[in-house]
Amino acid sequence: MAHSAHSGNVRSAFIILLYLLIQNMYCFAEESSNRLFRIAQVKYSIEGKTKISALEKDLSWDLDRIFSSVYQLDAYLQKQRQQLINKKVFKSVLTNYHVVNSEGLILDIEVIVDLEDSWTMIPLPIYTYDNNLGLIMGLGMDYKNVGGTLSDFDFSSYYSDTKSEITGNWTDFRIGSHLYDFRFNQLWETVKSTDSNGNIDLEYSYIQSEIRMSIEIPIIPWLNYSARPILRWPYSYSFMTNTTGESNSSFSRSGLNPAYNHIIEWDRVNWIGSLRQGINASIENELEYSTQNNQVILWLDGNFKTYIYTPIISYNLRVSSFYYYNDFKINAADRLRGVLDYKLSGEYGFFLNQNFPFNVVSMDKIGDLQLSPFIDIGYVGELAQDFTKKDIQYTTGLSIIVFPALLPSISLNIDTGINLQDTSETEISISSTLYF
Repeated sequence: MAHSAHSGNVRSAFIILLYLLIQNMYCFAEESSNRLFRIAQVKYSIEGKTKISALEKDLSWDLDRIFSSVYQLDAYLQKQRQQLINKKVFKSVLTNYHVVNSEGLILDIEVIVDLEDSWTMIPLPIYTYDNNLGLIMGLGMDYKNVGGTLSDFDFSSYYSDTKSEITGNWTDFRIGSHLYDFRFNQLWETVKSTDSNGNIDLEYSYIQSEIRMSIEIPIIPWLNYSARPILRWPYSYSFMTNTTGESNSSFSRSGLNPAYNHIIEWDRVNWIGSLRQGINASIENELEYSTQNNQVILWLDGNFKTYIYTPIISYNLRVSSFYYYNDFKINAADRLRGVLDYKLSGEYGFFLNQNFPFNVVSMDKIGDLQLSPFIDIGYVGELAQDFTKKDIQYTTGLSIIVFPALLPSISLNIDTGINLQDTSETEISISSTLYF
């Protein structure tokens, strides 16, 4: 009997304690829902080199905003956290907060951002293969978050039988509210194109030096405008084949050629582990003046990309097009995995690319192994030619992608595609960047 009475007392005490706990939680939630919130200060706990000044400029905390509910506050903090996650330079990003002043109607809170930097200076020996360029050998360096400033620098130098290149990019260095990029490029390239029968009717080589500066101007959240003045100097043209009926000079642009490139882009894509969710849309235009031919060359390029995430299998879609005036796009099959790039060239084109990525292996300390079947559809033509359905290209294939946990800023990709109109034609590409 004594044991039963003791058990009953314990149960009663537990029920009372649980009731008081639930009541307190309810009262706190009810009180919080009736209170306003304001971020009074932000503190950072950083394991690594990232500078607080760079974080402050990038995140631009709205310290004047009044949040009408705890849910609105949480949504804002999640947006700020996701902005850092999307940079792919941190092992972990955590945010939390606590009240520092509860007097009055507005609760002042202190936000704490907890960051752990990843290793971001990555020397990359380049030893890859591409059906278009053949064996590619060289050396590169990818340095994200340079000196903790959240700006990036990359350098690459490689050689192949048809293309050699030295490129340096310093991107996302911030002055005020604007982001700036600077690019230098030295290129040696062999250009090919084919006729309607698939035979090479044009082949030439040239050398080109280029410098470019870019400024990104925010318009509204997620919508930015970038202006890019460019100076190009192509020279040393050498023609091996030209049976197009056009003179060699019509393909040559020797001289110092100024250009202006600009792009307006909506980017609301978030990373969820090694997968993505969101929408990206852009329209890009470039005007170049050819001093040799005394003419203006214009091109337009439009892209719409959507990423739909599910825990089992995701869906990525890109719809894109281009148009050239006083010129044509070479290597226009670069948006079709399974058709060699030089096999298509033209004044306009339309493309649809679909990926179906899913993680096969996912290990926190090691990384993710991802498979991504794909289907590509595209058409490239000239204004003087009639559109025909038989010229639509269809390809399919598989991408194998590795995302190393210790190096979140890079991925290792092997894309293998097959041309469904000519199954003897395949394309293999090994790279460290995602296709789209």
